[in-house]
Parts: sequence; C-alpha cells; structure tokens
Amino acid sequence: MKLTKFLLPAILAVTVTGAHAQPKKVCAECGTVTAVKVVEKDGEGGATGMIAGGVAGALLGNQVGSGSGKTIATVAGAAGGAYAGKHIEGKMNKVKEWHVTVKYETGKTGNVVLKQDPNLRNGDKVKRSNGQLNRI
Repeated sequence: MKLTKFLLPAILAVTVTGAHAQPKKVCAECGTVTAVKVVEKDGEGGATGMIAGGVAGALLGNQVGSGSGKTIATVAGAAGGAYAGKHIEGKMNKVKEWHVTVKYETGKTGNVVLKQDPNLRNGDKVKRSNGQLNRI
C-alpha cells in the first residue's frame, strides 16, 4: 500500500513531464546522404571541332562528282563534317558530375548535382547551403 502511494505519483510525474517536453526543432536543409552516384557526361564541342570537321568534310566532299554536283558535295561534306566534329570533340571532353541523394529531416528526399567530388558517403550528415552540401 505504501509502495503504491510512492509509485503512482512518480509515474504520473514522469508521464506529465514527458508530455510537456519541447519537440526537436527540424532543420529543413539538414539530412542524411542515402546515395552518391558519379555520372559522366559529354562535354561541349566547340569551334575547333567544327572547323576541323568542316575542313575534313569539305575535302572528302570535293572528291565526289563533277561540276555543280562536286560543289554540292563539298558544301554538304563541310556541313556534315562540322556537325560531326563538334560532337566528336564533345565526346573527347567528357565531364563528371556527382549526383547526391539526401533524405532531409523533413522526410523529403532530394538530389543535389555537384561539379566536384564532395567526398561524401552514405550515412553522412549534411546541410545544404547555396547549392552545396557541407558535412555536419
């Protein structure tokens, strides 16, 4: 009986105190890394590829036909060569991107694309700031 008089108020005190505890403040920009994927993309082809491809295409086109057909083949070869040269140069200048998936404290999941290796791993705690992820 005396034990009940002591335990009941103690249990009530703990229960009531727990009910009034302050909720944890959620950081909307904070989260946990759930995936890091390196993606290799074609770079930009520029004037160098277009010029080299255009010259090579014109030279090859000039070898075809005669008269006005030769002129048309030369122009078509230059245009096709310039197009191909730009794309070939882009393939040669590949760039890497790091796609980092983050599960935020709000429960949402988001992806951040970075141009440099963030040196992050699954499970790292991060905060997003100005489009970058910083370990916390």
